[in-house]
Amino acid sequence: MKTVICQTPGELVAAEQKQPKFAPGKALIKMERLGICGTDLHAFGGRQPFFSYPRVLGHELAGEIVEIGENTYDMHPGDMVAVLPYQECGICIA
Repeated sequence: MKTVICQTPGELVAAEQKQPKFAPGKALIKMERLGICGTDLHAFGGRQPFFSYPRVLGHELAGEIVEIGENTYDMHPGDMVAVLPYQECGICIA
């Protein structure tokens, strides 16, 4: 799996990482598109106080479901999806 990692502010590195394995309650998605937003640009510029480095940037994602377990959303392999990968802690401002 190809990734671009922001090692430190101003330094991007292309890297290969292991493909994640399917886990119950999750979906394995083949990424087709990735957006870079203002938050990513701030992280690259060293102006994102909530980020630590190294960090894989890009959180605006779209792709195809490759594998998915039982779910209540009527989602199946082959479905195209957009992904919102955030889960908030409910405590901090971020």
